[in-house]
Amino acid sequence: MNVSLRGLFDLHIHTAPDVIPRKCTDEEAAERMIVAGMSGGFIKCHHADTAARASALRERFPGLELWGGIALNRSVGGHDPEAVLRSARDGGRIVWFPTVDSKSFQLFKHRDDSSFDPSGLIAVNGEDGKLLPAVLDILDIAAEKGLIVGTGHLSPAEGMEIVREAGRRDCPVVLTHCDNPATRYSDEQEKEAAELGAFMEHCFYTSFYGQTPIEEIARQIRTVGPEHVILSSDFGQTTSPYFDEGLVRYMELLEGQGISRAELEIMLRDNPAKLLGI
Repeated sequence: MNVSLRGLFDLHIHTAPDVIPRKCTDEEAAERMIVAGMSGGFIKCHHADTAARASALRERFPGLELWGGIALNRSVGGHDPEAVLRSARDGGRIVWFPTVDSKSFQLFKHRDDSSFDPSGLIAVNGEDGKLLPAVLDILDIAAEKGLIVGTGHLSPAEGMEIVREAGRRDCPVVLTHCDNPATRYSDEQEKEAAELGAFMEHCFYTSFYGQTPIEEIARQIRTVGPEHVILSSDFGQTTSPYFDEGLVRYMELLEGQGISRAELEIMLRDNPAKLLGI
């Protein structure tokens, strides 16, 4: 199959510098995008804001729509509205709710460890079961500043609360790797999210590392329709291919599942462009 990445986006790439080794640096990612003819994407870090880094890349590579944002983990203060506001003012385009420091995510990972202590991890709900005031403040900032909201590694129940509240504020939402076993949304939840205007993100990471079969990803795409789906790599691990290589393989595998080239372009070009407003 002759797969071209020309004009496509990858909205989920982990690059260096980072607190763990990564496959490539910010600059290398941008250079690979240029060579492949890609339109751009997001650089992501679990532990630091990437907005300023992306701004520097756009100055060096003016043809790319390359953006960053902030993941609300402990290293940036968790649910800190001021951190989100500063990220937006620094050119950030997305705020991810907690990822690696999400309480629900870590409880899932350690579900067989009775000694695991979740103290200090981050939840979006208070003891009363309602979304924390700071979470609502962050959604208000996202609406005011035009930020995309990513559900991060929240549980599906938490993520759906974010989708509903963001919908009331007309914030664009992405259900971060919604097929990952740790963040797996049901078909009914995905359909509701789509009706509320959210995009389902399916990353090659989950298939490549054997967490979700490609057949299941294709089935979920058909459940809501490509017009409600974003495809990303979520690559940057030293053991993974480069993100662009991963996208080519991802497209080939999905074509093998009957997903057409036109549908792939909707999920990798049209929908990311819509999210970015370009």
